[in-house]
Amino acid sequence: MKTFMNFISFSILLFIFLIAISNISNAITIETVFLSLKVNVGFLILMCSVLTSFAMVLFNISASSSVALDKNNLKKQIENQKLKHELESDKVKQLEAKIYTLEEALKMVTKK
Repeated sequence: MKTFMNFISFSILLFIFLIAISNISNAITIETVFLSLKVNVGFLILMCSVLTSFAMVLFNISASSSVALDKNNLKKQIENQKLKHELESDKVKQLEAKIYTLEEALKMVTKK
């Protein structure tokens, strides 16, 4: 699945690059009160695709780091539950030992 997604993303980037190359000779003029810019359409398409790719890489990095944090939190919660269960079982064993000791003492007293 990952290989297929990599192939699709590479194909899309190649398609965008081909569109940018085919529009390299087309130019547009952006005029405002203060400045006038003449920019190639292919350059604009290429810059938009590069910036979008960069943003998606950053998004994937942040998403993967949050998943790692969630996994660590889940592991800590599991360890805490295990520790709590062990402590409760130790308390039960101690109480069972006390009950056994009291029963033995009661048997000894009632036999005399």
